[in-house]
Amino acid sequence: MVAVRDWRRWVAAALLLLFVGAIFVHRDLARQVVAEVSALPPGWIAALAGLTLALVVANGTLASTITTGLSPTRGVMVQQATTAANNTGIGSGPVSLGLRVAMLRSWRVGDLAIGVTVVALNVVAAYKLWAYTLIIAVLGSTGTADGVVSRTVFHVALVVATSVLVGSTVFWWTLLRHPAPLRWLARRAQRPFDIMRQRIGRRLPVPPIDLVAVTDRFRIDAGGLARQRGGRIVAAAVVEQVIVIAMPVVVVRAFGVGPDAVSTAQVLVTFGLVRVAAALTPIPGGIGITEIGVTALLTAFGAAEPTVIAAVVTFRALTFLLPIAIGGVCLLVWRRQQRRSAGEVFELELDDCPAIDLGEDAHRTAPVPAPLVVADA
Repeated sequence: MVAVRDWRRWVAAALLLLFVGAIFVHRDLARQVVAEVSALPPGWIAALAGLTLALVVANGTLASTITTGLSPTRGVMVQQATTAANNTGIGSGPVSLGLRVAMLRSWRVGDLAIGVTVVALNVVAAYKLWAYTLIIAVLGSTGTADGVVSRTVFHVALVVATSVLVGSTVFWWTLLRHPAPLRWLARRAQRPFDIMRQRIGRRLPVPPIDLVAVTDRFRIDAGGLARQRGGRIVAAAVVEQVIVIAMPVVVVRAFGVGPDAVSTAQVLVTFGLVRVAAALTPIPGGIGITEIGVTALLTAFGAAEPTVIAAVVTFRALTFLLPIAIGGVCLLVWRRQQRRSAGEVFELELDDCPAIDLGEDAHRTAPVPAPLVVADA
């Protein structure tokens, strides 16, 4: 029996085969979709390109604002590279985290600063998701999606999103202002950590770590980040979120689906519900969930199916496939910079070596290696 070494590759292959099979079965519809995409006016293409570029810049600006000492260019590089890692494999979160740590370390960002950055980025991402959920819940509660989605769904989402946002704010405010909760958690975790360190130390030496001191330092640094850059972080996150919300509306309108067919509120509700559903699954980029969900909801609201599919394909190309390509380029550039830096360091070390002067008669006294003689068998 052949062992499955990496089940994620098999899942990715199965999804690809399913996608190819669906195109073959619905080839007439696929031709209509291709025709819709090909007929997209140049003005709308320029608008979508500009919006995509703005999203890339906003994403990198947010990362550089959160990470002290990181330039916007490097912020774009690390964000696009890690996004590409997330979009190209199931369960690729650890890979993305390792890539982020490696890139930040190569740019001389300290380990504690990296820890603060990782936590802050995840907190900001959670706030953005639940704030978007709150907006969608408010729109849906007013009857925007009546006949397609029950208002009960939006009422539940409204309660959950409000509770999560308020609870998270109180939790982080308490954690950053008062040292006692973190110290209590650190003391409880110290003994299990030491046991694990001793077991790992049999194969790989791990230095002892005082978790109380680390958590105190983390709290101080995170609090300083919130005080010094909190306003800029919120502004960068809001700008990025506005672009994320505007993107599906612009894509749908670019394909001629006017407000009389599907209102802006219905477009926001559609993409918002699907975005939340995809975020709750381990599938990279919500493959399958986004395409099926958005197509079903927009069609139910009254848009033509070929047009909707063309809009969804374009949207996914801009928000899923293009980040993979950009992230791949950023990763290649970073690796090339690393190789160049390694070469410069090596040359510098050679230049620092003292010259050895053997004198004029060195060739007379230096031992001459004896010739290699191989005896005949």
